Amino acid sequence: MRRLSAVPGAILLALTAVACGANASPGSADALCSASYEPRELVDSGPLYPPLPATAEGTRGEDRTTDAAAIKKVAAAACALPEPPSDPICTADMGPSFRLRFVDTQGRTTTLTAGDFGCRFVEGLATPRVGAKPLWAALAAAGLPAPRDR
Repeated sequence: MRRLSAVPGAILLALTAVACGANASPGSADALCSASYEPRELVDSGPLYPPLPATAEGTRGEDRTTDAAAIKKVAAAACALPEPPSDPICTADMGPSFRLRFVDTQGRTTTLTAGDFGCRFVEGLATPRVGAKPLWAALAAAGLPAPRDR
């Protein structure tokens, strides 16, 4: 009886993982923040509220734009936000968040979640960002829902 080594199985598993990743369609934050980004659509979902007892997650709905120039401005505003300090001090308030789904001309998607509370974190880029107010201004200029400046 011949005993098979575990090494070929491990190699096969690693190759399968790499091959599956090569077919993934989501875009990356790097593409969203590149100068050559070619947007096709931006879907703005929100405001989204945390679930409350005995109620479903509240949402106003989805709004979208296909205005490439406006989408590029929103993407640029998100990418220009600063990274948070290593020890951020944020308020403990709660509020809504907005989900922004960017789709490029190749069909790749990048989804950002931007909170309108605390430090106003924006997640979904290579590193989290903070202080989403410039992002809100770009969304409003694009005619999409955004929190009011407070």
